[in-house]
Amino acid sequence: MKSFNRILKLLWPHKTFIGLNFIFNLIQIIAGLFTIGLVMPFLEILFKNGESLKANVSNGSSFNILYADFIQWLNQIVQSDKTYALALVSITLIVATVIKNFSRYMALYFLVILRLKSIKTIREKIYAKLLRLPISYFSNERKGDIISRMSNDMKEVEWSMNSSLEALYKEPIMIIAYSSVLFFISAKLTLFVIILFPIAAGIIAILGKSIRRKSKRNNEAQSSLMTFLEESLGGMRIIKAFGVENFFNKNYQTLNDKSTELNMKVNQRGDLASPISETLTIIVAGAILWFGGNMVINGEIEASAYIGYFGLFSQLNAPIKVLSQAFPMLERGASSLDRFDEILNADEKINEISNPLPIHEIKESIQLKNVCFSYGSKQVLTNINITIPKGKKIALVGSSGSGKSTIGDLVPRFYDIQSGALLIDGISISDYNIKNLRALMGIVSQEAILFNDTIANNIIFGLENVKQEDFINAAKQANAYEFIMQSENGFETVIGERGGKLSGGQRQRIAIARALLRNPQILILDEATSALDNESEKLVQQALDNLRQGRTTLVIAHRLTTIQDSDEIIVLDKGEIIEQGNHQTLMENKGAYYKLYNMHHDGNA
Repeated sequence: MKSFNRILKLLWPHKTFIGLNFIFNLIQIIAGLFTIGLVMPFLEILFKNGESLKANVSNGSSFNILYADFIQWLNQIVQSDKTYALALVSITLIVATVIKNFSRYMALYFLVILRLKSIKTIREKIYAKLLRLPISYFSNERKGDIISRMSNDMKEVEWSMNSSLEALYKEPIMIIAYSSVLFFISAKLTLFVIILFPIAAGIIAILGKSIRRKSKRNNEAQSSLMTFLEESLGGMRIIKAFGVENFFNKNYQTLNDKSTELNMKVNQRGDLASPISETLTIIVAGAILWFGGNMVINGEIEASAYIGYFGLFSQLNAPIKVLSQAFPMLERGASSLDRFDEILNADEKINEISNPLPIHEIKESIQLKNVCFSYGSKQVLTNINITIPKGKKIALVGSSGSGKSTIGDLVPRFYDIQSGALLIDGISISDYNIKNLRALMGIVSQEAILFNDTIANNIIFGLENVKQEDFINAAKQANAYEFIMQSENGFETVIGERGGKLSGGQRQRIAIARALLRNPQILILDEATSALDNESEKLVQQALDNLRQGRTTLVIAHRLTTIQDSDEIIVLDKGEIIEQGNHQTLMENKGAYYKLYNMHHDGNA
């Protein structure tokens, strides 16, 4: 029941469609009962032709009284005009069947809307949550696992809804309605049947719990398989370069075997529900044949009513079977919802205060005061003090792991500091509106993050009402216009996944054009030229020089020749500032910067 409540909570925002589906299902059930109910009086007329109908009334139940009166009325019509009676019942049967099937279609029609709208809502909630989660979440979680949850687990929930939605409130109503009529026909016979039902329900409930446990393990195995596949595709070049295709193939086969085995177990357990329920139903039917037959022999129930009773009972087999199949699917869906909840309940960490301050410009400076930061238990920054005045260029240098990029991630508040203060114009950045804060900044990183879209859309990147002349001008300033116009479709050229159809230098210039179009006040350049050849670096460096004119700039540098004009250079080692000053001063001091510069200069010579 708990699993059903979780599904119902997802559906409730679309309760109008639940109501419409319920109404048409109810009409369908009533019409179905009516068509089956017409069989009994005709059997009575065929068996007795209306004779001795009143003989059992005095000894009968309220059903027998009503039933006999109805038979008497129908028998009068038959005796006066049999052809008319036959036509009347035939037409009534056709009309009832049309109503039943039309209602069935309409119930399914609204069920499709309900199911797909609910899945759409879940997808949107999870994607919106992923966009709100901090960068640290994606460092800890595997991308393939998240994709698996959005694909495989989403399908599990959709299948669960598809098979269980209607079953969980249509089939019970159908069972109750049919059982009520059966009880009305013969309370004694129906009570005998009801005693046997809890046995089936108990067996199916135990089966459902087992399926939920195995289903969660199966989803995790499929997630591992998806993650391995995603990583293999991303690293195909290095896999081939090192000749480890067989190694990766064996690992994939191992994960695939585990996933397949668990998937088979889940499906095999689920497939048990239907034969178990059907077997139990047949056992009950056999008992009815024996017990009800004795009631007919003893005159406790009319033979035609008993046949009609058995016909109605046989109709219960389908909803019971559907209901028994729905519970395993419901548990599979519930296990996928558990995995969704892990995302939806993840700590967002980077939270705004209740009334954040707006910020639309930097007036004075960015300051880091005694800033300390760690990734878990690993201390990365210790007592960092940096001031970046408005319009100045500050460079961070140091060996790998010294904390340069971490400082670049703290300024746009991708992470929150553990202690100290990070201020813009004397106010903590945690007091500002996050969207406003990041709108001030343009970030160009070592790896240009582009998308499988046109060049124009990668430059515009979500901005609205952008004039063509504006993004063309941004491309020109980024030294990208020439190669763009030489490409197949100019600005409408699709550049492939992660910009794979472009060279490294071209991708970087597109990223710079994207930053230029936003006209940011603060620039964060994270080793933006370190992965380029000399010719590409020259073009990109010219574009970067155009980009940083008049802007407050934080440069995370790998090639020290690109930062000689910086207003201040800060040298980091193991998360601490060990030296700072301009290029000339640091070279004269012949300290850590002097050694780094000569090492890089000799390496590039």
